Amino acid sequence: MRLEQIAEFTQGAFATRLESSANNVQTVKVKPLSLKEFNETLGISYRFSNEKSLDITMAKEKLDAQLLTDTTSLVLHTQAKKVALLPEKYSGLLLTNNFLKIRLHETVDLAFFEWYFNEHPDIHKQLSVMSEGSSVTLLKLSHLKELGIELPTLEKQKIIGRIAQLKRRKEVLQLERIELQHQLIQQQLIKSMK
Repeated sequence: MRLEQIAEFTQGAFATRLESSANNVQTVKVKPLSLKEFNETLGISYRFSNEKSLDITMAKEKLDAQLLTDTTSLVLHTQAKKVALLPEKYSGLLLTNNFLKIRLHETVDLAFFEWYFNEHPDIHKQLSVMSEGSSVTLLKLSHLKELGIELPTLEKQKIIGRIAQLKRRKEVLQLERIELQHQLIQQQLIKSMK
């Protein structure tokens, strides 16, 4: 089956088109979802740790709830070609044009689909064919809708999704342990010089 048969999509907005400085309209400040937050959710390290806050002031009437992150949808980064199920702490962030919101039907477990999209070789193969661009490849919404998928039963999806979440948690904890060991050895070396 094609992905469009089980999903609804919302393309992120161009932040510059939403910004408003007019005095005669009611405005609201929103924080856009950053690649740092997206990568952190997937357990991927991010090079730039001092990212500036880029809150956007926009007309309240232009703020569509579909453009905000939540815990019931997946978010796709069109350049990274990865999806993430964002935690509660990242709800309410604005999706900019590099992101797409994917709302799946209730017959699909979100944790399963996150793993399936990001790690299954059949999906990787299709995405490499669908991606456009020479140096920076992008995944277009029209191509995403055509993505061929296979779904096991919901019970099996839930099991696979839970295992995938535990696997990622284990990897994050292992990285944390390595970092703490590095810091401990570093402190002991410095202390040994005294």
